[in-house]
Amino acid sequence: MNELRRDYFLDRWVIIATDRARRPSDFIKARDPPAGAQGCSFCPGCEDKTPPSKASYFDDSHRPDEPGKPPLTGWTVRVIPNLYPAVKQEGVMLMDGRGMTASGVHEVIVESPLHDHHPQFMSDGEVKRLFRVYKDRYAEIAGIPYIRYISLFRNYGREAGASLAHAHSQLIALPIVPENIKEQGGLDYGRVIAEESGSPRAILDTAHTLAIAPYASCYTYEAWVIPKRKRRNLAEMTDEERDDFAVTARNVLARLSKLLSDPPYNYAFVQSVDDDVHMHLRIYPKLGIEAGFELNTRVHINSVTPESAAKSLREI
Repeated sequence: MNELRRDYFLDRWVIIATDRARRPSDFIKARDPPAGAQGCSFCPGCEDKTPPSKASYFDDSHRPDEPGKPPLTGWTVRVIPNLYPAVKQEGVMLMDGRGMTASGVHEVIVESPLHDHHPQFMSDGEVKRLFRVYKDRYAEIAGIPYIRYISLFRNYGREAGASLAHAHSQLIALPIVPENIKEQGGLDYGRVIAEESGSPRAILDTAHTLAIAPYASCYTYEAWVIPKRKRRNLAEMTDEERDDFAVTARNVLARLSKLLSDPPYNYAFVQSVDDDVHMHLRIYPKLGIEAGFELNTRVHINSVTPESAAKSLREI
């Protein structure tokens, strides 16, 4: 029997269409072969093809390129300004009473010197380092006076919006707080953790982190990775909490990759500079499209129950 399910907190609904039930293999599609590294401006040796780095990481140390000197090489992670930024780091100016200049920060985090070394394939040490870079960038940019929200996200695969194949994430910082982030203020994710720990929707449960297929999953095989202790953002986590969170996220991505033959996906952090938000990571495999019904109603149709998705991911 099909179900209408409501979000844990918000008046958002999804149709769990069990009458359309599908197996994991039904979502495996023939995809274009990955683009090769030839001509990739993010690969080592091509540092002069990008803007100067804002931070190049060498194991645990990091520093930016120095003006007038050759760009740094031998890095493990590199942070650069986006060549085609959606926002620019400049003062905020109101316009016509209803808008403002698109002020902010737009960065690319080149996650590895290896072209195809994405988080789902990383070692524990590599993914811990990546999340440490996320924390560092968040902490630095949160200090800009006009920044109200920092979006950290990842697009993997052409179907998920990735225009470049080299392993990378992005950061866009804004002078506004998006409405869907405002809605997260004050929500009790501690209750979600208590309800879902040990439930059929739990995927992984570690010392500091719970990964679940949410009760009203909008997207097929959607997963949330939630720190058990409430933190507003990555910068507030202890090193131990952040490392556990990073490895758990990697483990979910690795299981999705194995179960669904490395599908395209997006992931994005829900977090806040100064509002009362319980930070977490949402992972959205890109297995279908939003069509007319979804765009018209914002009600999604999911043909795999979260319980079935979590069971498949636990057992993979």
